Amino acid sequence: MIARLGVATVLVALQVPFVLGSPAAHAVPANDAGAVKVQRTLVRAHLEADGTDTVADSRTVSLSVDQTRQLHSRQPVTVSWSGAHPTGGIVADANASVARLQEYPMVLLECRGTDSVASPLTPQTCWTQSVQERFQRDNQTGFPPYRVDRRASATDRAAVVNAPTPRPVSCGSPARSEHWLPLVSVTGAVYNSNLSLCGSQAPEASNVGGAGQPSNTTYAITQPDGSGSVRFTVWTKEDNATLGCSDTVACSLVAVPVMGISCDETGSAPPPSVLDKVKSDCRSVGSYAPGAPNQNGAGNALSVSGALWWSASNWTNRISVPLNFAPPADVCDIGGGSKGLDVYGSELLVQATTQWRPHFCLDAKATPFKHIQVGEPQARSLLTNGTISAAFTSDVPAEGYGRPVVNAPTALSGFSISYAVDDAAGQEVTDLRLSARLLAKLLTQSYPALTPIRNEYEALSNNPLNLTLDPEFIALNPGITQGVSASAAASELFSLSSDSDVIEALTNYLTADKDARAFLDGTPDPWGMVVNPSYKGIALPVDNWPQRDTFEPAGYYASGQNECLQNAPVPFLPLVSAPTARLSSIALALQFALSNPQIDCQAIPGATDGVGSKLVALGRQQPGYRFMLGVTSLGDARRYALRSAALQAPSGTTFAAPTETSLAAAGALLVPQDKGGAWTLPLAQLAAHPAAYPGTMPVFTSVVTSGLNATDAKGYADLLRFVAGDGQKPGLDVGQLPPGFVALTANPSLKALAAYTLRAADAVAAQKAELVPLVAPVVSPTPRATPVVTHAPVPPPAPIVVAPTPFVVPSAPAPKPVPPVLVAAQARLTPVPFIGLAGGSAAGYLPLLVLVCLVSGFAAATAARATR
Repeated sequence: MIARLGVATVLVALQVPFVLGSPAAHAVPANDAGAVKVQRTLVRAHLEADGTDTVADSRTVSLSVDQTRQLHSRQPVTVSWSGAHPTGGIVADANASVARLQEYPMVLLECRGTDSVASPLTPQTCWTQSVQERFQRDNQTGFPPYRVDRRASATDRAAVVNAPTPRPVSCGSPARSEHWLPLVSVTGAVYNSNLSLCGSQAPEASNVGGAGQPSNTTYAITQPDGSGSVRFTVWTKEDNATLGCSDTVACSLVAVPVMGISCDETGSAPPPSVLDKVKSDCRSVGSYAPGAPNQNGAGNALSVSGALWWSASNWTNRISVPLNFAPPADVCDIGGGSKGLDVYGSELLVQATTQWRPHFCLDAKATPFKHIQVGEPQARSLLTNGTISAAFTSDVPAEGYGRPVVNAPTALSGFSISYAVDDAAGQEVTDLRLSARLLAKLLTQSYPALTPIRNEYEALSNNPLNLTLDPEFIALNPGITQGVSASAAASELFSLSSDSDVIEALTNYLTADKDARAFLDGTPDPWGMVVNPSYKGIALPVDNWPQRDTFEPAGYYASGQNECLQNAPVPFLPLVSAPTARLSSIALALQFALSNPQIDCQAIPGATDGVGSKLVALGRQQPGYRFMLGVTSLGDARRYALRSAALQAPSGTTFAAPTETSLAAAGALLVPQDKGGAWTLPLAQLAAHPAAYPGTMPVFTSVVTSGLNATDAKGYADLLRFVAGDGQKPGLDVGQLPPGFVALTANPSLKALAAYTLRAADAVAAQKAELVPLVAPVVSPTPRATPVVTHAPVPPPAPIVVAPTPFVVPSAPAPKPVPPVLVAAQARLTPVPFIGLAGGSAAGYLPLLVLVCLVSGFAAATAARATR
């Protein structure tokens, strides 16, 4: 024991504030993302009856957060630490309420406000979902550890703390000891409840957890060596209005490294009959060894558990990191919607336009725009029929739009095969490789998913039950559990039900690979797996993946194992695939491992019509046992920290993951297709470029060059100039290019794309129906001879001005579109045609050239006569 010291001396000697409400440690952002690092020494010291201190534990904790600036709702940040007390009694789901029972967790919370000496943070502004995380009671000694906390105020040591007054009858009689922790919302509303749920709860408490997205309160695990790392998902008012964090309402990430209660058993004067038990309970060092799993909550020591994160001993040790939020997604729509320009199309561009839009709508001198997310094929159809004036798209009609349109390169990004997969040890997989043939197997519903289906479906009876049992997948990805419990999710690629250029690009990738194409055409893979006959010979590419399988397992449906399918039988495997309309929905599901196969039959609450049940998604997978694959945009994958698989080069042996380098390498292969007026990626060439990512996709802004009024023409032109200039600067701030995109202006091989966009902007501003050539024409200056005048000069003829060729709707029927792979192949075999003023071939300009020659000859003859 050491002699009891004065408070000021304790602060220096033990480096821990014993005064309730003292400011917590925080740090200053160290880089553009606002990464922070902070270190703090923590002490657990008990006060003895003779006034001396007993130091039970002392540790120096270092904590870092990788991003604190320009955060968006649902965005994960990585929190890492070292030097903390190892965690025992571990549960699998760190976001579940039961995780509070772990001993010595690192508790991470999002709290409204920031720490200062004048106004320290309070637990009442920190979000937790369940009542159990904010309420404690004791009917044994009446003096649980939180009542003998030496750092607690006298008020906080009372028998009943913060109970509602008057006490609702539904709350029942008070226990011998109760501690209520109200949640105070951004509006000042107070939510307070006990285990009977007799009080009130925040609206979001029922919207998170269970089968939905989990609470962001995290009881993270510290490893036996004192280190730990976890992704913490921040919320703004968009997902949690009660907490209310935003770019105008300050919030903090608070880390509470649970060290255990620093005890003062005599200060609250418990009866002598229970003093020994009170002392034993408070000074417990835990029931579990570091790293030991929880045994259904048995034996957990309350004094060192995460359940008392709010107690004075733990709260005083908090490390507070201020957070900075980006403008909300609706910042441009407040006040009745954004006036200005509409651009329909590509969901690939959402994260970029989220940062670009505020640059325009918050500037009174700029023309704002709205990105209306629809499938690119639909956007092109609207542009063709004149319903809209601009579209974000990754493809263009081979026959043109039937009106003058420029396709201005705006971004280079792509699709991601994102995944949430745990290995055989329950750890997150960080490196996954997939071939085109494996993706073809998933999309064609060639895995039976469940044993009863395989037993009845003869065509698939010899196929692996799911992806994890496929020898091809096992060879590429050793170490993953073979035969996962999430068999249905491991049998499907969560994908889109809507028309999309992403599906076009994905299926183009499949058909460009000889092994995948052979499998689709009926050739078994080397291990004997065959394609689902419903998809045999499917013609690709397509922009909408069909749900062709019609098999209904009559025996399984009749068995009564699934009441919904017994009463209303439908084809089974399409229920497993269960595609959705939006890429953002897939990103959300992967972020929280929300398994989407619609095969769970659940009772309908309150149903009285005799039906009584419905099919729903399987829901959230348990951490440590996850297996999900889905198609997302690269922008979403980066924003929400999703893992992206490395894809095999078509007909090659190398794999490339989506990185800035691999995207730029693929972008360097883009080929200008003058006929369509855009650039395409020749997938057939990727095998010779192992560094290029096969899922790379350009995004164009297609805008009309005639028919716009002067204001709209200037607005669209300004947008194009911005996306080809300042909008290509990588960063997290308003107006910058977010992660998941390659800056066109920073890569020499891509600068021609940005240069074209600037030329296209001029054509949009002019509105003269100009079709801008993809390759800028080289104009050679013609020397001008000075004529010798021997008599009165004859006035020269009027100069002939050759203007950019206006768009003319062709009278002949439009040719059928050529698949991009064939176009790419032809591009390698066909000489590059002469590029005219409007981007046409020499044949298209022959009449014009003849006219120019005749007129030039006439002018030369006239000049000769004038000089004779």
